[in-house]
Amino acid sequence: MRAVPGISEEMLSIEEIESAWRRSEPVVLADPVSRRAPLPFQATFYPMGFPVEVTTNSRQVLDGAVRSWASFKRMFDTQPVQMRVAVTRGGSTECPAVPVCRGQHNLLAHIADSENFAMCDLAQGFCFLSLTQAAVEHEEYLRFYFLEATALCQIATRYVTPIHAACVALNGSGILLCGDSGAGKSTLAYACARAGWTYITDDASYLINHRDDLTVVGNCSRARFRPSAAEIFPELQGGEVTQRGETGKPSIELSTPAFRNIVRSHTSKVDYVVFLNRRDVEHPVLGPFSKEIARYFMQQPLFSMPEMMTTQDGMIDRLLSAPVLELRYTDLNWAIGRLSRLVREGE
Repeated sequence: MRAVPGISEEMLSIEEIESAWRRSEPVVLADPVSRRAPLPFQATFYPMGFPVEVTTNSRQVLDGAVRSWASFKRMFDTQPVQMRVAVTRGGSTECPAVPVCRGQHNLLAHIADSENFAMCDLAQGFCFLSLTQAAVEHEEYLRFYFLEATALCQIATRYVTPIHAACVALNGSGILLCGDSGAGKSTLAYACARAGWTYITDDASYLINHRDDLTVVGNCSRARFRPSAAEIFPELQGGEVTQRGETGKPSIELSTPAFRNIVRSHTSKVDYVVFLNRRDVEHPVLGPFSKEIARYFMQQPLFSMPEMMTTQDGMIDRLLSAPVLELRYTDLNWAIGRLSRLVREGE
């Protein structure tokens, strides 16, 4: 029985080792798990303001990281997350499948197939990604499912509490826009930004742990929309529709710095939490929303080690000390006006 199944056949035989030793030649040991594969390219990035060191054998990986995170500067003095990305030729030119995410204790895995996967050690702040050239060639897939997913998983289980919410601010007052996928978070956030609000993020807000001021950080340089949003926003018409994987959601990505009328900020304090509801709306209204339902909604996607889960649960409780409301609407202009009144008049 082999000591480690699947590895022995890659190793040098005793005869090969002995032959090299007798000829006084260097014994170049096999590297059956590619642990010593050279990764000559390295750069540090700051997604959400936190340092992440990327080491790889592919310049395309660094190019993808630049596109995802170039707008961020270092905002937090934390130990850098280590991300090592080894790219192989692979056996296919097709874009890999959407990865499956699974985790236990301090280990988290994103697995698309036997050649494309990421392993994350949440306790050590370390990630190893093994990808094929085909995965790297599909840059949206590379960025969304692997670079961004693994980096943000580390950040979200070490330094922040992730909230599935967009965020906008008016006159210094921030509103988290919460809801299920398809609730209209990105659309309403961007519509608010076009109307003069400050844009923080379209879909993911990160509540900074161990702070009393309810500050969130987000990616204000990007907005991703479903293709149907082009019917609402003329600037999206003609935009390239990308699909991140075989079953990934098609989307249009907009670079917000290209629009000078959009005021942006990577951070905002939160004054209100608003859940969006566009289903079966007879009369538009802004009213109270259950804090217990909100707590379950926010806790559901969390995963980390037990001590961090305790911290994140406490941060959610602190966040829900702010007013929690539900906005029922069908008309974007009405929704923007009602949220403006909330900020200006407090009701």
